[in-house]
Amino acid sequence: MSPSRDPNTKTIDSSQTLAAIGPIARSSVVDAVADRLRGEILAGRIPAGSKLPSERELSLALGVNRLTLRASLARLEALGLITTRHGAGTLVTSWRERASLDALATLMHSLTPEDPTWHELVTSTLEIRRILACEGIALAAARHDEKDLEMIVACKQALEERVHDPLAYARADLAFMRAVVRAARNVGLELLLNTFAKLPDENPALILDLYDHCEEAVRLYDGIVALVRNGDADFARNAVRRSLEDMDARWVARHPRKVPATPEEPKPVLAAPAEAAAPKATKKSKRGKS
Repeated sequence: MSPSRDPNTKTIDSSQTLAAIGPIARSSVVDAVADRLRGEILAGRIPAGSKLPSERELSLALGVNRLTLRASLARLEALGLITTRHGAGTLVTSWRERASLDALATLMHSLTPEDPTWHELVTSTLEIRRILACEGIALAAARHDEKDLEMIVACKQALEERVHDPLAYARADLAFMRAVVRAARNVGLELLLNTFAKLPDENPALILDLYDHCEEAVRLYDGIVALVRNGDADFARNAVRRSLEDMDARWVARHPRKVPATPEEPKPVLAAPAEAAAPKATKKSKRGKS
């Protein structure tokens, strides 16, 4: 079965892609090739259903060897962005249908706040975090023992000591949620939490955006401990949902979708970096006067 296509998108052929592609800067190697292709796919400039040029054509156009290109393509395939089939070549897939939640952090890292997809992914991340927190805390309220509660309280205290360092606070927040999820006795929720555990290391800039009001957020944790201790799962679920919905709504209001002040010209598909595309200046020979 071929990758799903959005009926409103238009595919492009190999010649169109090669017409705009240029050599990758020598310092870039595998990461830059993967980042370039990933960015073009997520931005929709290489839409789902499009066939990439052959390895030989792509490697020549990007100015990299085929081993480097293959390593980059393997990363994109692991993310669910492309698929390679014998006899059919490499096709761009519908990443919304193929990529797993594990790819969320990497996808956000590929974009900037100016890209509409970035804002959509971050908003989705906040919603997933609410689901994880609501269900994790509800189950912890029903299933915890005294040792679990002691660990949750210790993690809360660590949070309070890190409110002035967003990255340290984010790691402490993840440790707090892991203590809660372990008290919930649900391995699936713990694996889901691993998606967020990557963010401080893989995308620190996003962490600075998400944890921009640590002093406000930390006030919730005394209430969370009380909810777990109280043992009423339904009450805990509803109380946490209301609090997080309110907190996330304020975050969205502080970080509205960014719109460029002036319309930008469409970027060519897989355009070469400026330093690679710019023509080299030629030295004029000096001639003595006769």
